Amino acid sequence: MRRHTFADLIDDGIMKVGDGYRAKNSELGGTGLVFLRSAYLQDSGFRLDDPDRFQVTEPGKFGEKIACRGDSVITTKGNSTGRVGYVNGTVEGAVYSPHLSYWRSIDHQRIEPRFLYYWSRSSEFLDQLGGMAFSTDMAPYLSLRDQLRLEISLPEIGIQQGIAATLGALDDKIELNRRMSATLEEMARALYRSWFVDFDPVHARALGQAPAHMDATTAALFPDSFGPDGLPKGWEMSTIGEVAATVGGATPKTKEPAFWDGPHRWATPRDLSKLGQPVLFETDRTLTDAGLAKISSGLSPAGTVLLSSRAPIGYVAIAQNPVAVNQGFIALRETDRISSVEAYFWVQSNMDAILANANGSTFQEISKKNFRPLPCVVAPDPVRSAFRDLAGTWFDRVAGLCAESRTLAALRDTLLPRLMSGELRIREAEKQVEEVV
Repeated sequence: MRRHTFADLIDDGIMKVGDGYRAKNSELGGTGLVFLRSAYLQDSGFRLDDPDRFQVTEPGKFGEKIACRGDSVITTKGNSTGRVGYVNGTVEGAVYSPHLSYWRSIDHQRIEPRFLYYWSRSSEFLDQLGGMAFSTDMAPYLSLRDQLRLEISLPEIGIQQGIAATLGALDDKIELNRRMSATLEEMARALYRSWFVDFDPVHARALGQAPAHMDATTAALFPDSFGPDGLPKGWEMSTIGEVAATVGGATPKTKEPAFWDGPHRWATPRDLSKLGQPVLFETDRTLTDAGLAKISSGLSPAGTVLLSSRAPIGYVAIAQNPVAVNQGFIALRETDRISSVEAYFWVQSNMDAILANANGSTFQEISKKNFRPLPCVVAPDPVRSAFRDLAGTWFDRVAGLCAESRTLAALRDTLLPRLMSGELRIREAEKQVEEVV
């Protein structure tokens, strides 16, 4: 199998390599094209929660720096150098930023676009990346000149297509799961806002109308009037510190081996930063019994809502297993007055208030002292139980989809090096994929 340099493939008109557009601040802040910053490319894929946008909506001024379906994208500067993504409909049409490079197949009969993406996750590329971007004590950097020196082994196109289709089936299912999870989460979020923020069922009953999208039994749980405090009659205003058990965390001495690599999960905000999902299963680091003993809050049970309280504030996930946390969290444990799914959406709905009560000179932090007094509406138990049963079912489905995606990703990462090396035949890999997709 012949190896080709990127430079030769470019000269032969088979592929293009480019970097991003250097935007001025005055060009941003609009509602036009997305400015695809390198920070939006996470291990879980592109995350465009609230992206920067240009003033303009027409792509003409950006030339070839527009994301095209089938591009492989790589971060080229900083600690994330070498992180790769694949352009699908989610980011197609966005404008690449300077710390991203794109690799684009021009001749699909010579390079299958998705094979190029999977090659960028293979040892052949990663070994070269280590020698280029991480060869000095300076911040990692992969220049366009270095990229032109990259060498890629290209099997015949049928094999490329087979590898891309086999691994792509797994990634397509992972993406479908992600979209389904996002829809279910949004349904639960909308329900929380309708019931506990906007009080839609109460407003409807006060007008003598049947609440929308609700059966009569559930509607009967809501009052038909408001009290003098503006809350639905029979509801009360409390604080999040009174209804949830809120605890912080700590970091045992990192240079003490006796504290680390044990059976207990230990979360940091970094674990949440790369999730791409609202549930946390595993953590990068674990603690021994001795390490756990150094954290006064101990293990929080499954169902605990984890809120990063600094650097940055605002990562949120529900732990699916018992977990200890470091000092960068406020953990909200379930009580008989608030369920995990209620607490999760309370945090999201009150993020502006959380940020407004943060302070700090080096970086913003919300302390437990400032967090606990934040107001929290408490509905009667039957209403809360109905919400937990409905939204909790959706969230259980989200957790199931995320768990399935973890299994699919593990299989993909197992098959990839074996397919790239030729150790595993495509048909054998297809059989394994067909069993799970």
